[in-house]
Amino acid sequence: MDEQNRDLPIERDQNEHLLARTFESWRAEFRSILEDHRREIQARLEKIEREIEKKSDKENVELLARSLREELRRNSDDIKNLYAGLNNKLGIETMWKVVGLVLALGSVFGGIVGFLVHLFAGM
Repeated sequence: MDEQNRDLPIERDQNEHLLARTFESWRAEFRSILEDHRREIQARLEKIEREIEKKSDKENVELLARSLREELRRNSDDIKNLYAGLNNKLGIETMWKVVGLVLALGSVFGGIVGFLVHLFAGM
């Protein structure tokens, strides 16, 4: 019995050492698995961030294009209004010029007729 008690601490030390190595290998394996999962999650997050950036860039481009279209439409409306105003103004100015020309020509013609009437009447 004494030999069994003496051998018991050696087996016990061997068992503890075996258990310690087993737990250490499990710990290393779990750490490796967790690190792999962390890398996979990080890669997924980076992929999602890139997709969000692409969508964000696309949305920014669409917003910029929409604002440019709106500004071009407003400029187009302003040009149309200016053109219509210019046509109206030119139409009115042209009408007054024609009226002035007709009155001038009428005055000249009336002056000539009056002069001829005065000449022939005085004869």
